[in-house]
Amino acid sequence: MSVVHVIGTGGTIASRSSSGGATVADSADQVLEATELTTEVTTEDVLHINSFHLSFADLLEVRAAVAAACRRPEVDGVVVTHGTDTMEETGFFLSLLHTSEKPVILTGAQRAADLPDTDGPENLRQAIRAAGSPQLRGAGVMVGFDSKFHAARHTRKQHTLATSAFSGGTLVAESYQHEVVRLATPASYPTLSDPPERFAKLNIPIIDTAPGSDANLFHAALEHGVDGIVLQGVGAGNAPTAFTAAVETAVAEGIPVVLATRVPAGPVAAIYGNGGAVTLLEAGAMSAQYLNTYQARILLALLIAHQLPDDRLRAAFAEQTC
Repeated sequence: MSVVHVIGTGGTIASRSSSGGATVADSADQVLEATELTTEVTTEDVLHINSFHLSFADLLEVRAAVAAACRRPEVDGVVVTHGTDTMEETGFFLSLLHTSEKPVILTGAQRAADLPDTDGPENLRQAIRAAGSPQLRGAGVMVGFDSKFHAARHTRKQHTLATSAFSGGTLVAESYQHEVVRLATPASYPTLSDPPERFAKLNIPIIDTAPGSDANLFHAALEHGVDGIVLQGVGAGNAPTAFTAAVETAVAEGIPVVLATRVPAGPVAAIYGNGGAVTLLEAGAMSAQYLNTYQARILLALLIAHQLPDDRLRAAFAEQTC
């Protein structure tokens, strides 16, 4: 029988309803009580929060717990129960650092544990089964919902309420009845080193662009003191012309800027000038390529934490987004 280690962090899967709204209430063991298992499971609670409260410091705690579990010789795979709001960031963060052949699956719920139609127990059952399956050895870090397991990279929460909330990343496997079927192997990227403690204190805002927006918030961020900025453009990575000078100012001050897009699919592409991606990239922004805004921010934070010289930071960022 395989052994799977379940790491609890909170989220809807561990929440119960109240007059003030659902809040985290259950431990990992309590979450497991409602789940029918055919796999040996060990548990630990690392966090006990809704994921919209998650910090960079919390990410370091989750990473440390996952790495420690993977080092245990008796453990075949790891499941992290997590809130859906920021699961795409945590999953991507873990995938950038994961070196073990043991699969890591993040799962959770869209409906609180005390609702009659809660989806948490079935998601957890399927995730544990998949994490313990030899079929998924070497598959890396995945997000598992509704019997589908997507590679963490590019996976996004696509619906606020639906139980099949996640898609976008490579569909690595599906679970049919009592069988896990491997469908694909995600593309491999260089693994990054675990970040130092300064990662926990980094300040990297996301500045949005839209019709009528100006660069005042961008400049205010620079005046406040930031470690990096992600500029979310429209279309293929375009913005009003005022942002060109803002990017130039940031880069001149040694603040890395990443250009992403608000569009759910497709890359940043240098097509338009006069404030478009051509202009912004020439001004010194780095292209997020196919990474979404929020995963690009995680990658930028990891690289900034290592205090790389500008040329090495740019090379490492490009290597992860090609």
